[in-house]
Amino acid sequence: MKTRINIPRVPTEPVTIEDIKQWQENAEEDAMLTGFLVAGEEVSEESFYKLDASAGRLERCRFLDCDFEKSSFVDVIFENCDFSNSRFGSAYFGRCEFHHCKCLGTDFHEAVFKHVRLVECQMRYANLSGTLFENVHMQQCDFTEAALRVVKYKRWDAEGSKFYGTNFFQTILAGFDFSENEMGNIIVSDDMKELRGCKISPVQAMEVAKLLEIDVV
Repeated sequence: MKTRINIPRVPTEPVTIEDIKQWQENAEEDAMLTGFLVAGEEVSEESFYKLDASAGRLERCRFLDCDFEKSSFVDVIFENCDFSNSRFGSAYFGRCEFHHCKCLGTDFHEAVFKHVRLVECQMRYANLSGTLFENVHMQQCDFTEAALRVVKYKRWDAEGSKFYGTNFFQTILAGFDFSENEMGNIIVSDDMKELRGCKISPVQAMEVAKLLEIDVV
């Protein structure tokens, strides 16, 4: 069982990135950062490798080209944060929420998302290949030219989101409802097996017809 360690500050008082870096350097291997609030911080090219955090909140922060590989976040809220070009490979997100976050080109490959909400997030060019989604809801998010290859899922849905040029190669989309979203020029296998059983609107059906090189008149 993991040891929970609080940063020596009142949770409602902002904690700096430097505080977290010092804590991470001195913490025991199984220590967990909990009860924290980080607001208005900006950092680039920093490593937070295997950061284990829970019951926290990050607001108006910028983490550009940072390393969060194999980190874990449970009961954490990310609001108005920028993680562009950062790396979350094999990270874990449990009961987390992302609101108005920017993840341009962010790498989430083989990450796990369980009971996660993404609301009005910019996910253009993000890499979510090989991820696991369980009870994930995406609302008004932009996945233009993002990679959602070989995604495994259990109960995930989207509404008001954009999927233009999105790569769904080998992601079986049976049961996924595109009709409440925008989609076009998506990337799938030649036999389009990924789209079998998904729900699309009549307009989207014309987009799918283009993949088959069918002229709809």
